[in-house]
Amino acid sequence: MKFNKMKKHLLLLFTFVFLSSLLNAQDGHKHDRHKKIRAYKVAHITEKLNFTSQEAEKFWPIYNEYNDQMMKLHREERYKIKKRIDKLGGIDKLTEDQAKEILGRITDVETKRNELKSSFFNKVSKFLSYRKILKLEVAEHEFNRKLLRKLRGSKKYKH
Repeated sequence: MKFNKMKKHLLLLFTFVFLSSLLNAQDGHKHDRHKKIRAYKVAHITEKLNFTSQEAEKFWPIYNEYNDQMMKLHREERYKIKKRIDKLGGIDKLTEDQAKEILGRITDVETKRNELKSSFFNKVSKFLSYRKILKLEVAEHEFNRKLLRKLRGSKKYKH
């Protein structure tokens, strides 16, 4: 039993080192970077939540769908809102009514994000404990902080 756990930890360590080196590579391909970041995130969540094989088998398809929906919502709405602001001449040129309408759209996006998250929690709570779901929230937050730190660090050398 201890050997399997050690093997799992070594595999995770190798995955982190490998993915970290991939993230450091300057390949210039946005799609490749997104794939690498996603793989790194999967490794991070897997390590933090310590899934059983049954949990992992059920969790990842649901999580991937949820994550894709969240990213799509974020990308599409951010693009639409930015395009609308640009079309109106920038934030400083907006009337109060236009600014109010745009803030309403931002609020609508946040409401949709919360609805997606709530639906996701309901689906995974059927086979994951609430403690593990909470660990997922913490793991995602940690991952995002680490990613931001890494991106800030890499930008320091580009200026």
